[in-house]
Amino acid sequence: MQYRLKKIDYTVPSGHEGGPGMGKQWTPYFGTPYLNMTLAQFNAMKQTIGLDLGSTWTLGGSAGALGGNSFMVVKAQEALTLGQLVSVEAPTTGTVTNNAGQSTTASILTNINNAATVPTNGDVDNWLWINATGATLPQLRRIKTNTSSATARYVVALPDYSRPNSATDADVFDTLATNADECSVIRPYHVIVCTEAMTPVGVALGTVTQYNYTIVQVGGLANVLIDADGVNEGIVQDQPAWTVAAGAIRGANGVASLYTQAALILPKFAATNDIADGIMVPCFVNFKAQ
Repeated sequence: MQYRLKKIDYTVPSGHEGGPGMGKQWTPYFGTPYLNMTLAQFNAMKQTIGLDLGSTWTLGGSAGALGGNSFMVVKAQEALTLGQLVSVEAPTTGTVTNNAGQSTTASILTNINNAATVPTNGDVDNWLWINATGATLPQLRRIKTNTSSATARYVVALPDYSRPNSATDADVFDTLATNADECSVIRPYHVIVCTEAMTPVGVALGTVTQYNYTIVQVGGLANVLIDADGVNEGIVQDQPAWTVAAGAIRGANGVASLYTQAALILPKFAATNDIADGIMVPCFVNFKAQ
């Protein structure tokens, strides 16, 4: 996961006094509209306080004022609920269509069907990778325009619109893709519900509508949803290993921590506690790989 660190000396209002409102509990740290921002609300936050996808910061102040907890702005590709673990969205893969020269070094036509999921220009500033036949250099480019159709076209280089007869800019592909070359669309900071096969990168801080923007916790003391293997077995920390299940830490066979690649989840409760399925428990987490 990429991180765009910002220095923000900020504490939740009245957090050190236990209230009012969101300061009375460890999560959620942020309230409306930050936890479930529409595109319009997100764009307004860009203008007013400089929020952007991937913005990452740590609350200032003492632990009593909620200091030391870290957060990131992401886009939810699935609906989320409080305490769920999230992971990075997988890339959308496909192949290039270059029959009759339909693709160029500035744009490619693909067999990716994004008609139901991505609006026109909805992938702008995301990334396109192609494995072009004969290429000797990496072919990773920022998407500058895209169509929304059963055969999506992605443009990576544009002319200077102030000079109508100018050539496209220097972001063209070095090697022209041929028919059936592999390609993928990569969307940084887009997240989905974490599963056993994924690495968690954050904890959801509230209910989020699919495709809305939100703030997730990436470090500090978080409330994490528990899944007890689906049979309400509870959590016992002295058993063999933690696992991850459908947006929750699965604890029926849990030990003191879950460490998976760059993710650490350290539950903070007594080893004798028996926690039921669907309960959130406090955990120290670190998904920042630093």
